Amino acid sequence: MEDKAKEPQTVGRYEIKKLLGSGAMGSVYLAEDPRIKRRLAIKVVRLAAIRSEIDRQDFLMRFQREAEVSGLLNDPGIVTIYDVGDSEVGPFMAMEFVSGRPLDALIKSGESQAMDLGAKLRLAAGIASALDHAHAHGIIHRDVKPGNVMLTEEGRPKLMDFGIAKREDANLTQTGTFLGTPAYASPEQIREGKTTLRSDIFSFGVLVFELLSGGLPFPGSSINTILYRIVNESPTEVDPPVEGLAAGAWQRIFSRVLAKNPEERYPNCGEFIKDLVDSVTGLGAEERLSLLQGLRQLAPAPVGVQLSVPPVLASQGDKTRARPSRSATLPIVIGVVIVAAAGGFFLFRGKSGKAITLNSRPSQAKVLREGKEIGATPLVLPLKPGDRLMIEHQGFEPQEFVYQQGASTDLELRSIVRNEVLRSEPAGATVVMDSIPLKDRTPVTVSWDQGKKHNLTFSKDQLSFSQEFLEGETPGSRTFTLAVGQEAPKASATQDPNTPATLKMSGAFPVRIKLDGKEAGELHPGSTLKLAPGTHRLELANTRVFYRETRSISAAPGQQLSLATPGLASLTVSTFPSSGMVAIDGITTSIESDGSTAIEVSKGKHSVGIAGHPASVRTVDLQADTTLKFKL
Repeated sequence: MEDKAKEPQTVGRYEIKKLLGSGAMGSVYLAEDPRIKRRLAIKVVRLAAIRSEIDRQDFLMRFQREAEVSGLLNDPGIVTIYDVGDSEVGPFMAMEFVSGRPLDALIKSGESQAMDLGAKLRLAAGIASALDHAHAHGIIHRDVKPGNVMLTEEGRPKLMDFGIAKREDANLTQTGTFLGTPAYASPEQIREGKTTLRSDIFSFGVLVFELLSGGLPFPGSSINTILYRIVNESPTEVDPPVEGLAAGAWQRIFSRVLAKNPEERYPNCGEFIKDLVDSVTGLGAEERLSLLQGLRQLAPAPVGVQLSVPPVLASQGDKTRARPSRSATLPIVIGVVIVAAAGGFFLFRGKSGKAITLNSRPSQAKVLREGKEIGATPLVLPLKPGDRLMIEHQGFEPQEFVYQQGASTDLELRSIVRNEVLRSEPAGATVVMDSIPLKDRTPVTVSWDQGKKHNLTFSKDQLSFSQEFLEGETPGSRTFTLAVGQEAPKASATQDPNTPATLKMSGAFPVRIKLDGKEAGELHPGSTLKLAPGTHRLELANTRVFYRETRSISAAPGQQLSLATPGLASLTVSTFPSSGMVAIDGITTSIESDGSTAIEVSKGKHSVGIAGHPASVRTVDLQADTTLKFKL
């Protein structure tokens, strides 16, 4: 702590009472405004942290931005900013003094784990309300984490530190610039430096995950590991499960709030908390209402009516008018909407547009409006001339649909067709694709229609391999390893159809497996996994060697199957005249591009570049040890 004698007596016009805390960049003091005798907190940047006039202006700009955000928001769950300015001891910001402690202190001390589930959910509901209030005003916080939540002496949460916040329609940072705290950052923040309201919802999901379970959903001993897991892996399993929640609720809820695709997340923080509260077992109606009382935006709506968040009030002269928030997460439907869930029948009245039925071939294509998924074909919905929709289906090219009166609403999607190289180990294998023998042996190039299912069988001598591919799946850069016993056994009259198949792992490294969307643990070379007969989807990953792949596999009763991963290659990156940190598949490593250190990477296609230099990224097909040299 600073020497008492070195502490300032005043900052601007404010009288310093005592030091509350300090860090590498600055200090926070308890102070008093002598004009109105109000106690407040003053955050002061250390002069030692200011290396130039540009630094000073940057700090002042951040404080000014936070003050402007505070001026837009008026919520008891958000810390109020009173003043910003410069002084002899450095740039400062005067704000509401909260007598309490930060939430991260409660979590790190382990005290949060002694709290009952209801108390934690009340706390989370308070933070959700504050965030939704900011979002309703088009403000993205961009650094939601326990350290930015203060708990009052009564235990009420207050959200603070909007210093890197931005308005939803503003562009304050350069694309590709990462802002925020790594463990709580959203995938899009890490990959592109872009944030939306749903980026805050992801970060809030991480905060609640940690509050309820005591651990992070994407843990790691290094920043690189944490960032890679956020972008590429599913949340870690919580064992033992959080008591008080219905079976399966945890995975369902947190898979949604922490979805990699922002559009798949909850539309607002309140809906996320409401889903959690609804999943608490043995909860009475009064207890449920008590937990949700802080969520002002969750009043029950008539069945089938979609409501936006409350309007933001804007001043116009002496009159006050209401305007819809830019961040409204659901469209306002004017009139009456009657929904028959079983048949998908909609009856629209009012000025929402003409009800039309949108069909596609193939059916069950996703329909998106302004980036938000609104259903799947066939879909009945109200449209006005000029309304635009995007139609997407796995294995098919996305298609834009612009509604015009009298135009056909039956869409024919075009499948994605690309050339794929089929490789095998050993090479020179014959290939049967969709029951048709290919003329050439591996490696062989084929035309691959992603809109269809495909089946491949490789054979050479006594070795073979078979695999089925679903729509949208491709061989990619994979090399298929042939082994003995890959053919499915013929079912005998006495064969139990429920006899599980055995999947044996082979390769140079272990993988984490998700089986049909559920975590199945880590499989090491030589170990086995039991599979129920049928077709399964395997999601394989090893973050250390930048390996990620999705496969479909058909298992017959009692069948012995082999799961082979690609080999490993060493990648060395050398750049001139300057160097930087090597990034592989969008993940920044700890290796500098000076050509001195090789990185172990799984064989196959990878994007390689230098962190902070988007133009440097290139795709490399690693099939052997490779040295990559280029000008930076």
